[in-house]
Amino acid sequence: MDAALNKKIIVALDVPGRAEALTLAKALQGSGCWLKVGMELYAYTGPVMIQELKEMGFPIFLDLKLHDIPTTVERAMRGF
Repeated sequence: MDAALNKKIIVALDVPGRAEALTLAKALQGSGCWLKVGMELYAYTGPVMIQELKEMGFPIFLDLKLHDIPTTVERAMRGF
């Protein structure tokens, strides 16, 4: 994998929990891509997840908007 080329790629961690997010992150580690953490994952894991991903070397796109797809909003609100 060419990490320099992958700096333009953002992978959405649209999963419901920490374990699933870390599994994906470990598979992508060293690829050079960004990771997107949305409201649902953030609601369940909080800022600790962001710190863990940053420590793994990932740039993070934190997408915490609430005016979104109704299903995403519903799932995120369950985490609060």
